[in-house]
Amino acid sequence: MSAMGGMVRVEVRNLIPSYEVIGKGPELVLIPGTFADRRTWSRVVGRLSARFRCLLFDPRGTNETPDPGTPFTADDLADDVAAAMNAAKFDRAHLVGHSLGAAVAVILAARRPETVRRLVACSPAAAPDAYLSAVLDLWAGLSESALPDHVVHLGIVVNSFGRGAFENGTVRAIVDEMDRHPLARATIRRYVECNRALDLNPVMRDVDASTLVIVGSQDALTGVEGARTVSASISGARLEVIEGAGHGPHLEAPMAFARIVTSFLTS
Repeated sequence: MSAMGGMVRVEVRNLIPSYEVIGKGPELVLIPGTFADRRTWSRVVGRLSARFRCLLFDPRGTNETPDPGTPFTADDLADDVAAAMNAAKFDRAHLVGHSLGAAVAVILAARRPETVRRLVACSPAAAPDAYLSAVLDLWAGLSESALPDHVVHLGIVVNSFGRGAFENGTVRAIVDEMDRHPLARATIRRYVECNRALDLNPVMRDVDASTLVIVGSQDALTGVEGARTVSASISGARLEVIEGAGHGPHLEAPMAFARIVTSFLTS
């Protein structure tokens, strides 16, 4: 089954994720973060697909992929990515993951090394610290509230971006997109629990792929120190800080992000 020219659905443990393939060149898988889907890469996919054959997909419970209605872990999400890669005939690919997607990419690189060429982990955390745990508690409370979706969505993103992203309209555009495609409150809660259970410490030492860790200098959610911890825990990994960006460098500084990723993957 070809993935070119449109969305493709693949049966994965009773889950049907949607994906698409764009571009030509070495294979590159783009893994979204918490609550995000393939549209999160819209500001960088044009540049990346000029050099790579990009696999974009909707994680469970987002956009065109249904939520199976059961709890899941980052390991389950890694299995979903592997299944989408198999369906798209991506035998061995570069991985670029953001936030929770970065953790998923690390797990995939550690447990299925034969499928991974190089790894880019953007805005990662090895495990929730006290600050991120408090944010997750806030998200859980928002998901259980009677507040309008717009307020819930604003509460989810307000800690995630640098000040410039508020001033230039990036955050408003993201919230507007979330308002148009709201996640089910139960899906939000399941992603919160997935993040609460995350612990990369047992697997980071098993990553053999050449690794780049990217973080925004104004990332308040997982922070520069969180990225530094991940970088120090993966053999040979290097850290790149994008000045002025918050938790979403691919959205806040897309040109710099695409340039850094392309340079790393082609060097």
